[in-house]
Amino acid sequence: MNNGVDLRHLRYFLCLAEELHFGKAAERLGIAQAPLSQQIRLMEDRLGVSLFHRTTRRTRLTSAGQTLMLHAREILDAADRAVAHTRAMSSETTGRLSVAGVNVALTHVLPPILAEFRKLRPAVIVDVIQLGTGEQLRTLETGEINVAFIRSTERAAFMQVETILSEGFIAALPRGHRLAQKDEIALSDFMGEALIGYAPILGANYVTIMMTALRKAGLQARVVRECTHTMSVATQVASGLGVAIMPSWIANIRSPYLEFRPIPELPRAIDLVVAWPNGDGSPLVRDFIDTTRRVARQLAKDHVLDPQLGSAAFDAALPVA
Repeated sequence: MNNGVDLRHLRYFLCLAEELHFGKAAERLGIAQAPLSQQIRLMEDRLGVSLFHRTTRRTRLTSAGQTLMLHAREILDAADRAVAHTRAMSSETTGRLSVAGVNVALTHVLPPILAEFRKLRPAVIVDVIQLGTGEQLRTLETGEINVAFIRSTERAAFMQVETILSEGFIAALPRGHRLAQKDEIALSDFMGEALIGYAPILGANYVTIMMTALRKAGLQARVVRECTHTMSVATQVASGLGVAIMPSWIANIRSPYLEFRPIPELPRAIDLVVAWPNGDGSPLVRDFIDTTRRVARQLAKDHVLDPQLGSAAFDAALPVA
C-alpha cells in the first residue's frame, strides 16, 4: 500500500481545512469539486485516518485533521522558502536575498551597499532584517538568511567571514554632565563614575576590550546597569543613570539628552563582519559579497563611522563608483 502524501495533496487538504467547504475550496484551487473529493479520500486511505467529518450541511476537521493542518502549514511554508531560496541561488537575473544586520550595519553600511547592488542586479529583491549576532548565526545556518552583518565572533564551520569595517570607542554622557566640558575623555576620568555596561552577548568583543583597558588603567568599574543592546545603553545614559563607553557609531544619532566625547586611549578595535554560508557559490550571494567589499573600502576611506564627520561623511559615501 502506498502511504506517500505529496505536496499537492497537502495543498488540497490545507485549502479545504481553511474553507471547510468543498465547493469553495475547489473554486479557490481552480479544480472541480469531484477531483478534490477524490484526492482527499486518497489521502485518508493512505494515512489510514479520517481527516474530515462530512454531513450534508457542513464539513469539519477531525482531531487527526487538526493535527495534520498544523504540520501541513509548516511543511508547505518550508517548501515555499526552499523554492524561493533555490531560485535566489540560481544564475538568473531575478531572485531574492535575505540579508540581516546589527544596528550599525542597517544605519551606516547596508544603505550604500544596497544602492550599488541594485545597479548590478536591479531585478533582485533584497529583504533586510534587523537581528542580533546570535540570531543571525542561527538563521544563517538554517538557510533563513543568505548574508549576515555581525559583530566579530568565533568562526563557525558553516560560514565564511570577512571583516569589512573597524571602529573605535566613544564616551556617552548625559546632557550637561561634568565630563562634557572636556574635548576628549581619558580612562582616568571614569574614576568613581556610575557606568552603564553591556551584558555578555555574542560578538560583543568590545566589552572585553573596554573592561580590560579600565583594569589596566587601575580602575574598578562601578557598573550600575547592564544592557544587551547599544540603544538600550544609550537610553539609560540619556536618563541620567550613568555614563557609558560605546562603539563610536552611536555618536551619529541625534538626541537632546546625550553628549559624546572621544576616548583616544582605546583602540579602533570594534569589528563589523560579513558572513555567508560556507561553500555557497551562488551568483547572487557572490555578487552581493563583492559589492560589500567594494563599498566597505569606500566607507572606510570616508570614515563614515567616525562621529566627528557625522552624517555628512555617510552622505558622501553613497555614490560609490
